Amino acid sequence: MTHCASENLFPADGLGWKAPDPLTCTLESDRLIIRSYRLEDAQEVFDAINDSRDGHLLPWMPWCKDNHRTLESTTKYICEQSLALGNPATFNNVGTGIFCKDTGRFLGGSGVHDIRKDTASCETGYWIRRDAIGNGYAREACARTISWALGSQTKGGLGLRRVRIYTSDKNEASSKLIEKLDITAEVHQRDDYYIEGIGCTTRLGWGVLASEWDCEKHCALNPRESV
Repeated sequence: MTHCASENLFPADGLGWKAPDPLTCTLESDRLIIRSYRLEDAQEVFDAINDSRDGHLLPWMPWCKDNHRTLESTTKYICEQSLALGNPATFNNVGTGIFCKDTGRFLGGSGVHDIRKDTASCETGYWIRRDAIGNGYAREACARTISWALGSQTKGGLGLRRVRIYTSDKNEASSKLIEKLDITAEVHQRDDYYIEGIGCTTRLGWGVLASEWDCEKHCALNPRESV
């Protein structure tokens, strides 16, 4: 998101970021395990999405409108995520699952997306199944994923320099969650984010640099007032 046309047409090598090799994802936080998907997760992921689709994931998560309508579709998605982690040379994005550390129950999804090698940056996002909201899982998972993205490759991180997060101004729950991370509000683009069933909305965006984030405590080094 928020690319200018020249970046898409004439991509630069820039910093030339490269993914760690081997590329793995198994992260822990106080209450969660955030890890790459496995084939045996397919049924639970499929059930969670279908139980949460209407009136919860939609309209904010357009990827679930036509996808994950069958178990085969979810299985295909999980295979694609495994392949994305399997080749560091072409790594650009991957979805990860959020699981309860105590019970192993699947709670939702996160990941890193739109990795830009020129600026060593990525986007992240999150979703929590309908019957698990209100427990702070999304914020905890998002903070831990940021630490993975910005952490040193020598310590199991991706070694990126910057993480971006976007949402619509109409998605108040998502905006409030990001504000609790105490990272910098950077984007306010009017009528730039179309949400089906709502129309054109304002795109909001936040960003955090590696120099601004504590990858051990999974929080901002210098908390900011919400903007």
